[in-house]
Amino acid sequence: MGSTLRPRIGIINVSRPANHKGSKKYLPMRTIFISYRRDDTEGQAGRLFQDLSETFGSDLVFMDVADIDPGIDFRRAIEKQTASCRVLLALIGRDWLTISNADGKRRLDDPNDVVRFETSSALRRDILVIPVLVQGARMPRAEELPDDLKDLAYRNAVEITHARWDSDVQLLIKALRPYVPVATKAATKSVPSPAGATAPRRKRGVPFLAVVTLLALGGWMAYDPKQSYRQLAAGIAAVQKVAMERSSATRTEGARSVTPDRAERSADRLSAERAADARAAQIRQHRDGACMQGFVWREARGGDKVCVSPEVRTQTARENRLADANQQPGGAYGANTCKAGFVWREAFANDFVCVPPASRIQAAADNASAPHRVVPLPR
Repeated sequence: MGSTLRPRIGIINVSRPANHKGSKKYLPMRTIFISYRRDDTEGQAGRLFQDLSETFGSDLVFMDVADIDPGIDFRRAIEKQTASCRVLLALIGRDWLTISNADGKRRLDDPNDVVRFETSSALRRDILVIPVLVQGARMPRAEELPDDLKDLAYRNAVEITHARWDSDVQLLIKALRPYVPVATKAATKSVPSPAGATAPRRKRGVPFLAVVTLLALGGWMAYDPKQSYRQLAAGIAAVQKVAMERSSATRTEGARSVTPDRAERSADRLSAERAADARAAQIRQHRDGACMQGFVWREARGGDKVCVSPEVRTQTARENRLADANQQPGGAYGANTCKAGFVWREAFANDFVCVPPASRIQAAADNASAPHRVVPLPR
């Protein structure tokens, strides 16, 4: 069974060396790979991507398979991308282990499931895999995982909570530092001199001093021709020494006046690049219907992206499971007739799941509030 790969948050930053041939994509080494499931931890993955990008640079952090051309074998693409990474962060939410596909089968049991393939590929290559637990999720046990993921159960996990997000992420960053480059690409870019800036002028006092000294020595030798030329050589050496000292001082002064300005402009450029990356990630989140922190997709049916509280999503899933038990076939509305005390939920058109009246009121309220719970566009 094939798998359709959809673009997700974060574009892989690729570059191509001048002598690179063959493959269209060249992936940088020593990167951090964030693997997540869209229906489980998309909001947390986007936030973590932004935090890590601000620390290490967006060219060193990317999120799963985001740029596979049509017709390309996604298995080979994932193999190449995980092989180019130093660390894979496997984000695990409450539904990571149990979420199912449209056929009702658990996604992790599908060998072609993208998240399973990403993680197993990294484990097979002995890449550092760090389980990152969010939403209060627990670490899965080995017996709950497919054979190629069982090793994940023995990897030491990191927990990131909503209340301690910043401090928990800092602990993760500390653990990641040995695996990423110290210098970033932006820090090594040369910065041109600002318009109108001129290099410090060299002082002309030294050449003038040299001329006067040599003329004096020459006149003195003309007065006393028998005098040894060694005095003249000593005089020239003294003039050269003074000239070198003053030239070195001039270069040092110029460097001190230019270096802070260059460093400041380099930092400004790096900050602007990171801000642009964060803005692009937020725009993609908004277009994908990603929920703001504290909300998740309701999933009353496939494609239901109404943002609700985690408790409401759990309640909705329970109502779907009990749908048949709350119906009374043969009534006024045929197979969709509800038992006494139950009404149609009406979370969407033709939603005939029978629920208590309070659930229908909740569904209507969530539908009305949905636009205000999606990640907003940047200002």
